[in-house]
This record gives sequence, structure tokens and C-alpha cells, in this order.
Amino acid sequence: MGRAVRRLTLALLVWLGVATLTFAMTYLIPADPARTLAGAQADAATIESIRAQLGLNAPLYWRYLHYLGGILHGDFGTSYVTGEGVLPTILERLPATLELAVGALLVYFVVGVGFGIWGGVRPRGWGDRFGLAIAVLGVSVPAFCLGLALMYVFAYRIPVLPLGGHGGLNHLILPSLTLGMGGAAYYIRLLRSGLHDVMRQDYIRTARAKGLSERAVIVRHALRNAALPLVTLLGIDFSHLMGGAVLTESLFAWPGIGSNALVAISTLDVPMIMGTVLFAATMIVGVNLVIDAVTPLVDPRLRS
Repeated sequence: MGRAVRRLTLALLVWLGVATLTFAMTYLIPADPARTLAGAQADAATIESIRAQLGLNAPLYWRYLHYLGGILHGDFGTSYVTGEGVLPTILERLPATLELAVGALLVYFVVGVGFGIWGGVRPRGWGDRFGLAIAVLGVSVPAFCLGLALMYVFAYRIPVLPLGGHGGLNHLILPSLTLGMGGAAYYIRLLRSGLHDVMRQDYIRTARAKGLSERAVIVRHALRNAALPLVTLLGIDFSHLMGGAVLTESLFAWPGIGSNALVAISTLDVPMIMGTVLFAATMIVGVNLVIDAVTPLVDPRLRS
């Protein structure tokens, strides 16, 4: 019980720290949202009027307290550009981001976990070499370049998939591959290394000596011990994906949280920027709390 309270307290402190840093960095940048909204040809009176309407003339400490009071009541503010609530806008785009996050996680599992297990169980085989090649490419090639290459091949040269947009399952394939290949590369290397070490342990030889099948040895004994770091990494990756993949969503015109954040940055929509960052931080903190609760179930040694 005491450990849970400490974890929850630490999570709240981290969340408050992120909210404070986001507010400070957003309001201390050398740019004026009022001038951006007014346009380059606006006079000083118009700019000052907009600043008064947005509350930018108030003291900084008052704006900070007003900001904290609002988010504690579930009010993330109102967009400078659209005039709509920040939190409703984020929640409206959340399903699209969730679809993309699940698609990327499927790539993590199919490519990363699949080739990681293959390489860990049968090192130096052709599957292991192919998996390592995928890992090197996934780490080396930026997601933006990979997305452009996939679009060129599968949407232009061989037009079997759409260039972008949000629709059916075929619209999800290219963005998921673009977003998921980088993570799959780390999963391959992590699981391959961990499984390769576990397969040489004494208890694995004992399990084989008892007559267990190779599949049972791998699934019941080796994989369960090697997959613990993967569980932690999976939760962290999912929380980051739910925060919005800015480049991937923008490249494929995916109407998620990330593409909305990029528009907010380009227009200096301060409430939307702060709301998006705070929403992503909330996801990360929440998922980490879930990971702390799940990992003792995966590895009983951690219960003590």
C-alpha cells in the first residue's frame, strides 16, 4: 500500500512538473500569438485589442494559476485559432491516433517480436540475419524518409494503397509501417539479446532434460523471463504513440493529435500546444502506473 501511494505521489509531481514547464516554455518564447493572429499588416491597436481578449496582458503568475485551476477542473482552455475547447478537440482526434497507435504496435509484435524470437532461438540463421538487417534499417532510416519511400513504391509506382487520408484498413497500412518499423527494430535487438542469454541458462537445460518440447521450453520458461523488459518498453511506447506521432500523421494527412499539434505550433495556438503536451504527459504517467502494477504479475520475483 505504501509503495502504491509513493508511486501515485511521484506521478502527480511529475505531471505537475510537466504542466509547469510547458506553461513556462510556451509563454516565454520570443513570439507574440496576438501578432500572429492579427497578421503582418495589423496596427498596434488591433494587436493590443487581441492581446486583451486572449488575456495576455494579465500578469504571468495570474495566468499560471488560472491555467492550473482550469486543468484541475478538466478545462484545458480555448483554442486561439478555432475558438473551440482544447480538450474536446483532442478527444475528437483521439480515435484516429488510437487506430494508428494500435497499427504501429501490431508492426512491433509481428516484425519485432517475431524476428526477435527467431534470432534468439536460432542465432546466425537466415531468419536471424534478415531480422538484424531490418533492425539496422529501422534504426538508421528516419520515419519521414521511410514514409516517403513507402508512398513512392506502394502508392505511386505500384498504386495498391492510398497516399494518405483516414478511411478504411488500406489507409492504415502505410502509416502503421512507417511509425512501427523504428520501434520494431529495437524490439528485435532487445528480445534477440535477452532470449539468446536465457536459452543458455541451466534451468533451460533442465527443462529439456525433463522431456519438455522445444516449444514449451521457449514459451513457458525462456520467453517469459526474456520478455520482462519488453513489457516495460511496450507500455512506454504505447503512451508515446497515444501522444501523437507528429511527422507520420502530418505526412499521411492523418487527422490525429500529432497533426493537430503541428498546426497549433505553426499558428502559435498556445492553449492547444499546452493541452496536447499535457495530454501526452498524462498518458505517459498513467501508462507507467499501469506498468508498475503489471510487471510483478509477469515476474513474481518483483513482488517482494
